[in-house]
Amino acid sequence: MMIQIQLFLLLLMRVGSFIMICPGFSLKGMPQLLKIALSFELTLPLYQMVSGLEVELSVSLFAWMALKEVFLGLAIGYVSLLFFSAVEMAGAFADVQAGFSMAQIFDPSIGLHASYLGRIYYWVSLTIYFIGDFHHLMLASLAYSFDVLPVFSTSIQLDVSGILTVFTSVFEIALNLAAPLIIVALLTEILLGILSRTVPQINVLILSMPLKVLVVVFFLLAFLPTLFRTISMVMPDMIRYTNEFIYSLGD
Repeated sequence: MMIQIQLFLLLLMRVGSFIMICPGFSLKGMPQLLKIALSFELTLPLYQMVSGLEVELSVSLFAWMALKEVFLGLAIGYVSLLFFSAVEMAGAFADVQAGFSMAQIFDPSIGLHASYLGRIYYWVSLTIYFIGDFHHLMLASLAYSFDVLPVFSTSIQLDVSGILTVFTSVFEIALNLAAPLIIVALLTEILLGILSRTVPQINVLILSMPLKVLVVVFFLLAFLPTLFRTISMVMPDMIRYTNEFIYSLGD
């Protein structure tokens, strides 16, 4: 009986830590009790799927295995979190050029001050995440991790080159998403500079801020279909990199 309890608790450690950090499941507005209930609900079918422990673990070994499972769950969830951070980073880049960065808002869903465009980009990506059924694919990746990294395994390989590739892709995604609005904001500044040289009587300093905001908001609405398509193409990469990261740990 104790062997089955230990197995269930080890599974719960990985699933629960994954739920606490994975986007879509880790929103601060989501009650903690609901997160715990969801962790138990996801652990129950996994308990029927994975192979059990052969012998009862000692207290010290069980504590070490539980710590390993927590770090594995956090690491898997963190890979998916990186891609959402890339989307928010894109909005922050555009915010700097548009002038929104001077008036950041407090977002209760993350408990931090965030940029206007970063929040818009984030909620668009979260909408695509659920509508496109990518949250189920992330849960499938979590289940796949128990095949590659069983709960009773004690060795984990760390592929540094793969981690660097993920971080490089994150910055590339952020720049690609932010590029249209950054270009629009820069072109607006260039046009205002030309206008100030042509008509010195115009107070460009007073005119530039509301005009840039108006132009950026207009083009943001115009680029929304492209933004949806681009983020939709990014989501499969998130699943692919997550699976590759899990596979690299088990090599």
